[in-house]
Amino acid sequence: MMMQQQVITDRMIRGSVMKRAFISVLLVIALLASFAPSVFAAFSYTSPVYNLSGGTIYFGNGVIVNTGTSYDTLTVKVYKKECTTTSCTNVLVGSKTISLSSQQYTYPGASGAPLIPIVTGTTAGQYFYTLSASGSWHVMASIHN
Repeated sequence: MMMQQQVITDRMIRGSVMKRAFISVLLVIALLASFAPSVFAAFSYTSPVYNLSGGTIYFGNGVIVNTGTSYDTLTVKVYKKECTTTSCTNVLVGSKTISLSSQQYTYPGASGAPLIPIVTGTTAGQYFYTLSASGSWHVMASIHN
């Protein structure tokens, strides 16, 4: 009888230890996962379509802030929407990069800061832009001519 009680007690202890180990592993995984969004965060945005006249397309008239924790580069790509009677295609017409340190900002088009030219010699049409970066950004600027 004593031997049977000892076996049951040993099983209970082993089960309790295994449960604690499993919970510890889950907590470590949860902790690591909580850092994943900040490590793998990415900024991306696609604008609505703008009807622009021909000439130079600029990016600006709004604040651009690197809100991330390190130096980063924001890529601005401008596309022209070219449509036929059956389909539309998006043609890349120009791109520019903006590099800022953490918490640094620029305000192109205000306080004497020049607008950022993206592409020159365009024809009138429908244009949109995309923004992409590996970090976190706050962008209020847009395209115009």
